[in-house]
Amino acid sequence: MPHRLKILTKFVLFVKKNFWLFSLGFLSISLSFSIGIIIGANIISRPPITIEKELITSIEEPTINKTTITAKEFPFVASSRGKYYYPVDCNLSNSLKEENKIYFKTQQEAENRGYIYNTRCD
Repeated sequence: MPHRLKILTKFVLFVKKNFWLFSLGFLSISLSFSIGIIIGANIISRPPITIEKELITSIEEPTINKTTITAKEFPFVASSRGKYYYPVDCNLSNSLKEENKIYFKTQQEAENRGYIYNTRCD
């Protein structure tokens, strides 16, 4: 135990003698770290993204009177909040909320809008 105490006292005396050296080193490390963060943030920052008007396309929802929809006119349905489309007579399509339903005349029309056919309805 006395050996450890001697080593500890030597270390404390060394730190006391060289306190200004340790302080200066700590300050320079802290300052260089701070400057690096500030400069790095300016280098990494990117200009804002601009979208040209011609690139924006609007997809208009067809206006369909939902009370007069027949399975022959619009045989496929999807939810505006989901990713799958179903045949109108499928049990899974019955669970969709009426206000979220989107109707399609063809499978191609649904797939063009990004929907995937649900194979559980076969």
